[in-house]
Amino acid sequence: MARVYISFLGTNDYLSCTYFHEENEIQDIRFVQEATLNFFCKTWKPEDHIIIFTTEEANRKNWQDNGHGQPCKGLESCIKDLNLDAQITPVPIPAGKSEAEIWNIFSIVYELLHPNDEVIFDITHAFRSIPMLAIVILNYAKVMKNITLKGIYYGAFEVLGSIRDAKKIPLPERRVPILDLTAFDQLMEWSFAVDRFLKAGDAHQISSLAEKSVKPALMVTKGQDTAAKTIRNMAKNLEEFTKTLSTCRGRNISMATTRLKQNINQCQGLELIQPFKPIFDRIKDQMDPFSGDPIADGIQAAKWCLEHNLVQQSYTIFQETLISYFVIKINEEPEGINREIATQAAKIYLGNLPVAQWKSLARTHEKTTRKFLEFYRTKDELIKIYRNLSGDRNDLNHAGHKPTPMKADKFSLKLRDYIQKTEQHIML
Repeated sequence: MARVYISFLGTNDYLSCTYFHEENEIQDIRFVQEATLNFFCKTWKPEDHIIIFTTEEANRKNWQDNGHGQPCKGLESCIKDLNLDAQITPVPIPAGKSEAEIWNIFSIVYELLHPNDEVIFDITHAFRSIPMLAIVILNYAKVMKNITLKGIYYGAFEVLGSIRDAKKIPLPERRVPILDLTAFDQLMEWSFAVDRFLKAGDAHQISSLAEKSVKPALMVTKGQDTAAKTIRNMAKNLEEFTKTLSTCRGRNISMATTRLKQNINQCQGLELIQPFKPIFDRIKDQMDPFSGDPIADGIQAAKWCLEHNLVQQSYTIFQETLISYFVIKINEEPEGINREIATQAAKIYLGNLPVAQWKSLARTHEKTTRKFLEFYRTKDELIKIYRNLSGDRNDLNHAGHKPTPMKADKFSLKLRDYIQKTEQHIML
């Protein structure tokens, strides 16, 4: 792993000014790269890299000395004057005037990045389509080479007005801020992570992002550490929620959703950079249907799993929620042997079995079994749904190794119908 600084050099005759970022400033310099290298790369080692991409014209006018027909240092000399330990590499690129040249730039930049590199990008003098292209390359490299984008910086020279206006400003007053645009990359990553959660029910990427860095999403105010902890707690509990459903931890569903909803409400009270607010709103939308009632939450969890293509989990959670409903309706505890008695009583009811054919648990607890049977007579359609669920769930759990396995695309359709009909029979 190495640290890599990349920047594109332009062709303009840049004006000397003072660049500053937070408490740091560097005076009387022509090239913004002098500032960003000084601010963010000063402690880099010989194994780290400073890469400056230049077109032929940019190399002639601004990389080399005296490029604008008058005595002045080029960027190469200015960087050497900084006495940095990192390796300095100018890399020629085409002008990007055609699709072929743009793809060539893509390949050149991408090939210079190595697995696990940490990248700082000075975007100030990237021309035409290069800023967008560079961001695409870096995000592509995040996936293909596991790089990390540590910072995006932009020297906002336009605060001084036009070049003509800037020349009229005395040199000590030509102050140009270095803007940290890293939050925009973080917004993109959060957008991808939330999209993955919304579509696939996988919150691992959100949890990973929250653990690495959330401060770019926060307004620059006091209490950032506390706010960051709040977001990390939300992300941790969001991942716990998805694991609860993907592993069918039925007893934990209401507890997990209640805790998560509290976390989300806390996040919504934070001072976030505006585009981040809707991201947390989308997560909240996913949690709003959960009410804290174990039966209602179990059904909602089954629906959530179905929407996120967790079909087997949906069947399991839904059927087990029905069993809990049966046990609760006869005023028994919904855990332990009562669940097995409920399933045995369902078979007795559906098969109209005499006592002699009851299994031993049902006979041993005959009073409880008869309470189930009495309740089932009032919920005949619901017990038939339960029976059909059992058959389909058995097919899923045995991976279709049965004489007449159901086709894969039928499971979701049937379960959606089971849930819809069940909601008509259950009063929550």
